[in-house]
Amino acid sequence: MTAPAVIISGDRQVTRDAMMARVRRAATGFAALGVGAGDCVALLLRNDFSFLEASLAATTLGGYAVPINWHWKPEEVAYLLRDCEARIVVAHADLLPLLSEAPEGLTILVVPTPPEAAAAYGIPPATATASGEDWDAFIARHAEWDRPPQPARESMIYTSGTTGRPKGVRRQPPTPEQAAATARNRAQIYGLVPGIRALVPGPMYHSAPNGFGLRAVPLSDVLVLMPRFDPEETLALIERHRITTVFLVPTMMIRLLRLDDAVKRRYDLSSLRHVTHAAAPCPPEVKQAMLD
Repeated sequence: MTAPAVIISGDRQVTRDAMMARVRRAATGFAALGVGAGDCVALLLRNDFSFLEASLAATTLGGYAVPINWHWKPEEVAYLLRDCEARIVVAHADLLPLLSEAPEGLTILVVPTPPEAAAAYGIPPATATASGEDWDAFIARHAEWDRPPQPARESMIYTSGTTGRPKGVRRQPPTPEQAAATARNRAQIYGLVPGIRALVPGPMYHSAPNGFGLRAVPLSDVLVLMPRFDPEETLALIERHRITTVFLVPTMMIRLLRLDDAVKRRYDLSSLRHVTHAAAPCPPEVKQAMLD
């Protein structure tokens, strides 16, 4: 019998079927709060199962998932929430102080900060849990969404704001022909094909890790989320889970290359088939190392 597809984060794992049942329940809950086609659900979340759940629930309704850079200041977060007219924000408990200037009337759903994220960022236990409407309880009290899904939209990613205020990129749903062409490109470039074993080491508030991670959910036999990039841990996860495809940025590649040779030789990376990097110019030392 074929093993069920799983999503892994730290020592936790969930089957894809179980996660998708939670996605459908969350979609029903979002709809009850008024989310429909074109509406926004904001995510103030580190890499976690909840990030995938909330994103996919929003897109099930034809809405936009809007990830927030949790390095921003409260006033920057408040600007984004007002600008995209978010109805709901799903937030990790330790990040709630960033919502201190959030608009009134916003529904806030709180996710306990998972232990692997708390450990990676040195988050005290007292701030990893908080009072508020609990995400798990919210999901549990709703039935699964049983209507046809709306045309899915990409996450609405905000720019860095180097030319003024950050701007949200609101993409319209693709036509069937556009969706098929994009799937072919993703298969060729990113290795996003059925049966992959994928690793997401970058924060999913960035556009590339976001698209890679969400697209990997229905295709992966194994999908591993890293709460925070660490070069040696990346190698260890590739070996442990026999990862076949990973998306990196050049900075991550440089940190991997700078590991001691003895450390790099310690891990079996023979399962890898695709290593993709962001579109930023690739440093010469990375290009040469890839050629070598």
